[in-house]
Amino acid sequence: MMMKSFRAAAFILVVILLPRLAAAADIQKVVSPAGIEVWLIEDHTVPVVSLAFGFKGGTATDPKGKEGVAELASGLFDEGAGELDSESFQQRIADLGLDYGFNASADSFNGSLRTLTANKEQAADLLALALTRPRFDAEPVERMRRHFLIAIEGEQRDPSAAAYRALERKLLGVHPYARSNYGTKETMSALTAADLQQFTKDRLTRDHLYVAAAGDINATDLGKLVDRAFAGLPAKGAAVEVPEASVTKSGSLAVLTRNIPQATVLFAQPGVKRDDKDFFAVYLMNYVLGGGGFSSRLMTELREKRGLTYGIDTDLVTLDHVGFLSGSFETPNAKVKETLELLRAEWRRMAESGPDAAEIEAARTYLLGYYPRNLTTTSKAADTLLGIQMNDLGIDYIERRRKEIDAVTIDDVKRVARDLLDDKALTIIVAGKPEGLHGAVPVQ
Repeated sequence: MMMKSFRAAAFILVVILLPRLAAAADIQKVVSPAGIEVWLIEDHTVPVVSLAFGFKGGTATDPKGKEGVAELASGLFDEGAGELDSESFQQRIADLGLDYGFNASADSFNGSLRTLTANKEQAADLLALALTRPRFDAEPVERMRRHFLIAIEGEQRDPSAAAYRALERKLLGVHPYARSNYGTKETMSALTAADLQQFTKDRLTRDHLYVAAAGDINATDLGKLVDRAFAGLPAKGAAVEVPEASVTKSGSLAVLTRNIPQATVLFAQPGVKRDDKDFFAVYLMNYVLGGGGFSSRLMTELREKRGLTYGIDTDLVTLDHVGFLSGSFETPNAKVKETLELLRAEWRRMAESGPDAAEIEAARTYLLGYYPRNLTTTSKAADTLLGIQMNDLGIDYIERRRKEIDAVTIDDVKRVARDLLDDKALTIIVAGKPEGLHGAVPVQ
């Protein structure tokens, strides 16, 4: 009840906070007494402080045979540390009214902490204890292991999840990005407390650390708070080594047989990484093609005009070592062939003629307009700052972003559409029992 009450109160507070944070975005670079850099959006409207932090090196750096260790660890940093067992640690979180958690992604291991200002020192102490003295007791380890084993089984049963795994393997081959964050049933089952301790020693170190903060704290106090939370971490860890990935350009069509009335279709082709000089031109192009919801060409042609699918979308996937353009839709098995033909036709039309001026301006308006939403709460603001840091976009990114988007011309967008899009390069996975897909190969 205490946790729920805090969250309800915090929601009311952040609604009051929306205009101030979104409008201000005055980012300070703070260096703590121990030398830890942290970015801050300071705002004292309400007594809440949010921290977002990340360590470079995610599930893609899990050692061979230990796949899933980062994911398993992500569920255990609130399950006991130091003298506090799982129940005592959870009670401490509730007593302090903290919003606290961890997650593992392909490229990083991230955490977040939101606290009332009055409790910030105690919250930082609890976080430091979790990061430096995790217990990894048998009961919570086994409980979380069961949770992730169920998730692995769910990935295999769920048509969309199984199709996405198959798509990644087709696209990326044996690269670590192509494996599940959970590892396999065998690797998850074999992980030990010693493996988790080694993960902590190798990954949770200051040379891998990025920190951002937003809310009711000044630079001086933030430096002290950050040291309280993170200065006890080891200075250096294991090297983060992930090879560059190569996305296949050959294109293919495969079927993952599932006895379901609606087929799930996933598709992808090579894209661009976030640091590509044409990123925003590609973003605008993708918005017009399939990323713009009901305003996109694919939605108009496949849903609005023909009723072949309830929805279709495309997205730019930008990881540290690869970029690709992907999308998905669902349609009756009897309509898969027709829908794919129309998808390819729209792919070619965009490549050949690009978008028109009205489409580009609508995409630009959206791209400029949605971003302030990322700064409307202290948690969102801290997460946004962390993402900017970890993508090496520069502390002036929020101000520079508008200029970069405004500078994109229609000729830029047409050029990237012509150079990037190739319907013959599409890797397509259909989960279901599609009719009439000649030449499709089976996948598991």
